[in-house]
Amino acid sequence: MNKMPKVINQHYVPQSYLKNFSPDRYQIFVFDKPNQRSFPTHVKNIASERAFYDFPQSATQPKNIQIIEEIFSGLETKQSRLFQHLQKKIDGIYRLRLTPNQSTRIYSINVLTEDQRQDLACVVAIQFLRTKEFRKFIVEMRQVTEPLINHILEDTIIEQIKQFEELTSVDLDKELVSGIKSLIFDEYTSIVSSMYDYGLAVIHAKFLLDYYEQAAQIFNSHIWIIGVNDTGQFLFTSDHPVVRHPYLSFSGIASEGIEIAFPINNKAILIMREKQHFHKFTNQDNKLLPLTLEDVEHYNRLQIYNSNRFVFGSEDSFDLVKTVCQQQPEICSEDRGRIHITNIEPQADEQV
Repeated sequence: MNKMPKVINQHYVPQSYLKNFSPDRYQIFVFDKPNQRSFPTHVKNIASERAFYDFPQSATQPKNIQIIEEIFSGLETKQSRLFQHLQKKIDGIYRLRLTPNQSTRIYSINVLTEDQRQDLACVVAIQFLRTKEFRKFIVEMRQVTEPLINHILEDTIIEQIKQFEELTSVDLDKELVSGIKSLIFDEYTSIVSSMYDYGLAVIHAKFLLDYYEQAAQIFNSHIWIIGVNDTGQFLFTSDHPVVRHPYLSFSGIASEGIEIAFPINNKAILIMREKQHFHKFTNQDNKLLPLTLEDVEHYNRLQIYNSNRFVFGSEDSFDLVKTVCQQQPEICSEDRGRIHITNIEPQADEQV
């Protein structure tokens, strides 16, 4: 059996998807947020990194360090066909507006079959989890939870030592207990640090493979609206194209009041809205919706806010990105915080 050639430059946003935002399916325009500049380039040069998904050699048995890249390569052809079919369907329905007595009917036709919806939910879930931005989220999640985890670990070690003393009827010297605790704690933190330093691709891959089905189910449970952009402003995409906007307090993909958007191309976008808060949109589920200029700006802003570094467009028209970066420079920094911990203080009359 012939082995697949080794892939060096590995995309975390597929080229077949990025081509949907290219006028000629090769060149695309890029805005680099930290450097405040735009430039044209080939789709093969963006949303990628050398050996991004490669496992450390010691982590694979058999020694296939590119197993995740091979999985994604196999999915890309199916994903490309799905997007092509979806665009033909959207175009076919939307053309009915030019037919006498059909202009209002286009907004009552279901766009996707149940199978197509499930397939697209899976595509969106994988895309949400596979990017460099999400990998940074994983690292930051470890950093912000480290004090709590260390506290729990310390309590667990002390409890285990107490149980040992009870079982053996031995009272260990306090200095010995402190030494045992430090030894176990230091060994644990050393192992975890090593994992994140040298095996981050493995941690990311495990997270993706463990949770993409659950994420797909959550996405599929929302109200789906397919926005059609017939304005003069193209929709952006980015190096993290599945974006979120919380209308209430929390930004989790299952949170009440969450809106999630995924541009299909520069003229169409999948909008997913949580059912409880957006219940008045239930009758629009799986239907087309014409976008206004304000809508297009809203979803383009979400790409700017949620992207790691790069925003992509069909033309060199990034005035909105420049404005956001000038007004909110923290949004355009790669080192910005992605997780915000809120301490909720109990009310005076609540039981603690």
